[in-house]
Amino acid sequence: MDFEIKVDTLNETDSATTPLDSSTDEKLSLRERARARPRYLDLENQTIEQNILALALPLMAERILHAIVNAADIAMVGRVGAEAVVAVGLSNQISMIATGFFDAIRVGTTSVVARRIGAGEDDKAQQTLRQSLLVALIIGTVAAFLIGALAGPSLQMMGAEPDVIEQGIPYAQWKGLSLLFEFLTMTFTAGLRGAGNTRLPMLSGMLVNIINVCGNYALIGGHWGFPAMGAQGAGLATAAAHFVGMIVVMVLTIARPNPISDFYKGSFRPHLDTLRSVLTIGLPASGERLALRGAQLVYVRAIAGLGTNAYAAHQIAIRIESLSLVVGFSFGVSATTLVGQYLGYGDPEKAEEAAWKCQKIASTLMGCAGVALFLTAPYVVELFIPDNPEVVGLGAHVLRIVAVAQPIMGMNRVLAGSLRGAGDTTWTMLITGGSAWVVRVGLSHLFVGLLGFHLPGAWYAMVADLFVRSILFRRRFKAGHWKEIRV
Repeated sequence: MDFEIKVDTLNETDSATTPLDSSTDEKLSLRERARARPRYLDLENQTIEQNILALALPLMAERILHAIVNAADIAMVGRVGAEAVVAVGLSNQISMIATGFFDAIRVGTTSVVARRIGAGEDDKAQQTLRQSLLVALIIGTVAAFLIGALAGPSLQMMGAEPDVIEQGIPYAQWKGLSLLFEFLTMTFTAGLRGAGNTRLPMLSGMLVNIINVCGNYALIGGHWGFPAMGAQGAGLATAAAHFVGMIVVMVLTIARPNPISDFYKGSFRPHLDTLRSVLTIGLPASGERLALRGAQLVYVRAIAGLGTNAYAAHQIAIRIESLSLVVGFSFGVSATTLVGQYLGYGDPEKAEEAAWKCQKIASTLMGCAGVALFLTAPYVVELFIPDNPEVVGLGAHVLRIVAVAQPIMGMNRVLAGSLRGAGDTTWTMLITGGSAWVVRVGLSHLFVGLLGFHLPGAWYAMVADLFVRSILFRRRFKAGHWKEIRV
């Protein structure tokens, strides 16, 4: 299923059907344009390792704080009770469907901006950001309305019990509003990361997380003179934090010198060629996320049917595990940017080398995290919900199951990110969606429904899915077809 994306041109006169490496002259032209302006990444003079660290370190700092705040959210909500934990967890599953649609913009923006910046075409990178912001505004508005209006029926469909639905509806309404602000914020950060700037997203992300955790403390339990609002307070704090984050990242993008800082000076009228280039890459990425979310909804519904304690243990374990995923996410996004920029620069060999180096670092670090996770699992879970031994026992058990798969998760994140950076998003969709539905959903039905393995059975199915994906992603990347894709 090899294909060539023929959407936009490298300059005003190039033919869209010209292969990336059609001539030495074209390579030199790309490199001359890339040298013409200052870059956040120095593709020619810095080593690949230096460029990886320039991208990955700010990403890791941002995501570590984000993961800690997410964990703190659940710890605070856990003090209200297991029902509140389930209400927040199920509502977030619903909002992730909307995020799946938005992924078309997030992934497409990063990939296209990276190519344009690598080729020295800052004006086209800015145009890409403007068009992406328009679509993000539309998707965010629709998501906010639908999630708020359909909160009750959605939670019922997920199998939530009445006391969970009662707490979940107001949380979901605030969460839906927060998505509007979050999607616009994520569009800015996608453009900045494609341009090689992970520091500005780090600064805005840290501010969002600090506001979120302070808001949770004030509103969930009722501190600093605020009322105790439980799960609803967590939703309100999230919406307020993302609103501030949207304003801050927009101001930083304009105020700090970077290749896309002048985006606001151009026309915001729809530009079909630019939208097409973003969506050609982004729609398969959106399809990948939606296929994965659909599989996860079926998967999560089976877990919710095991009872409130089982789902609470699952939700807490997911939040703890997200701490280790910081590494995979950071090096995956770094690989997306580097592969895109090196291809735009006309150097596919360095693009491949950068991807493999990102993968080795991510797998090694996540392997170390897996060892720590295995050894400390019961103690960490107890921090979240200290008065429920059943939840602690189940959470520790499933964390130890997934601990052995941490290196594989690092590999998956980086290789999938590399393929997205090259524009090979159709294959990432097929691999992720196919494995999630066939392996994860199929085995969870077998292990949980038929063999009665309870919650650990669902996590065995998850780990099997991760191993299958690692084999398929590695085969696809090594085949090298992604080097021929034009954006």
